[in-house]
Amino acid sequence: MNPMVISTAKGLVIKIRNFEFPDIKRIMEIEEEASLDGNSALYMELYEEWPEGFLVVEKDDDVIAFEVIVLTPEGEGRIFAIAVDSRYRGLGIGRSLLRVAFSILRKNKIGFVQLEVRVSNQIAERLYRSMGYIEVGFAPYYYKDGEGAILMKKVL
Repeated sequence: MNPMVISTAKGLVIKIRNFEFPDIKRIMEIEEEASLDGNSALYMELYEEWPEGFLVVEKDDDVIAFEVIVLTPEGEGRIFAIAVDSRYRGLGIGRSLLRVAFSILRKNKIGFVQLEVRVSNQIAERLYRSMGYIEVGFAPYYYKDGEGAILMKKVL
């Protein structure tokens, strides 16, 4: 993907581009703050599998968000991880990243996209519902800390 400079729905000007190796330290800081369960080795493995699916958001040359999209064995897309630096949440960055993901998946002839969201993360769940996701299941004890996940899916 060529880097894209866009204005979010809330008027923040950001650059969305593909992940590069030096980004991993910042990705892990954002990932940890967001209480995701990944690690740098896993993210590097996902990047090697499908580099086009690993995106970062920059504001003033600082990485402030990222998204990892994977293709499932069933031929669907999956938002494996999406996280925004807490200082920039609520400014439309997540929504912008999801729109780019949908575009990438459609270009690859993928018809559905799925994700999991923590039961306690009602802000994210509302965002996903507003973007056309529907609840399709529940996974108890999904996260390392024992919290369950709501399984959601969207037709592209």
